[in-house]
Amino acid sequence: MRRIAVLTGTRADYGLLRGLLRAIDADPDLELQIIATGTHLLDAFGRTETEIVADGFRVTASVPIWSATDSALGVAADVGAALPIFAEALATLDPDVLVVLGDRLEAFAATTAATILSVPVAHIHGGELTEGAMDDALRHSITKMAYLHFTSTEDHRRRVIQLGEDPDRVSFHGAPIVDALNAIELLPRADVESRFGIRLPEPTALVTFHPAVMDVAAPEALLDELLAGLLAVDGLHVVITGSNSDIGTADVRRRIEEFVASHPDRVDFVESFGQVGYLSTMSASALVVGNSSSTVLEAPVLGVPSVLIGDRQKGRPLARSVVVPHPERGAIADAVREALHAPAPNDRVAIFGTPGFASRTAQSLRDAVIPRPPRKKFHDLEENTRHER
Repeated sequence: MRRIAVLTGTRADYGLLRGLLRAIDADPDLELQIIATGTHLLDAFGRTETEIVADGFRVTASVPIWSATDSALGVAADVGAALPIFAEALATLDPDVLVVLGDRLEAFAATTAATILSVPVAHIHGGELTEGAMDDALRHSITKMAYLHFTSTEDHRRRVIQLGEDPDRVSFHGAPIVDALNAIELLPRADVESRFGIRLPEPTALVTFHPAVMDVAAPEALLDELLAGLLAVDGLHVVITGSNSDIGTADVRRRIEEFVASHPDRVDFVESFGQVGYLSTMSASALVVGNSSSTVLEAPVLGVPSVLIGDRQKGRPLARSVVVPHPERGAIADAVREALHAPAPNDRVAIFGTPGFASRTAQSLRDAVIPRPPRKKFHDLEENTRHER
């Protein structure tokens, strides 16, 4: 039986991984190990490890890695300290494969530890671009350490191969959010309002904003422009979610708290919806606004128009329903008005694939030939080898 350890560090990636966890758990030839880390273990972010347990899974290892700091120096120290913690957990679990998703520091640290221990890594959502965030470098670094790759689009598959990965180990499996939306029963608007104590009048904007240290504008200044732009749209109600535990989070959260307190008639705040709650709120909203990946992934797949702020997601493929304004309050307000009157998107599946990500990925994890140690040969593109000749 092949042991598959799956790392989850946030409410967001767990929602994307849930279907794969079930597919692995149901396969008699696979043994599921869940490693919970990151904000799952922090009270300030809703301690969402409980959501994993509530879904019927057993958390095999809880790996706390974050301190109370959000400074660059403090986060760098946390990442360094996380390496031996992840290494110890992996040495104890001894998985045949470690599965990681995306580009966050938790995934980077765990992948680094796995590489040192010769544990093969399977990477989901590689080959993507987020030019306004350091996540871009982290994602490509994870790709180079990973042995198997499951991408969300064909373009992303080609980019992973461009990074020197063998095409035989790079598979286009589609985006896991397509599976999630296919399986989830969304809550009615009234249930969302009562469960989370919020209002969802027409029109409502669902807003998620994370600090991005490599954006062209300082996160606090960009957030101020965003919030002012939202207020400039008459009659617009706003529901804001909590931010990730990124560098600069404290200042961003403080500004959001002040904004919510100053406009109780127009603004509601929810720290963590969980996936079903978040997607149900999105479905009941007129649009999604912010710099979260949900503006370019979940919203288009669900058929909700969105307004993307700043450079945090720059480089990702954009559906026609995504509006990208200049990061200034007047332009943001105009973009919100444009999105409110936009026709329903019709290009959801074309970009992000079809349902079946979980079953395709579980089958690959079961059937792939995975040597240990996972030695790799750099795969040169044909034009490069022609040039060398």
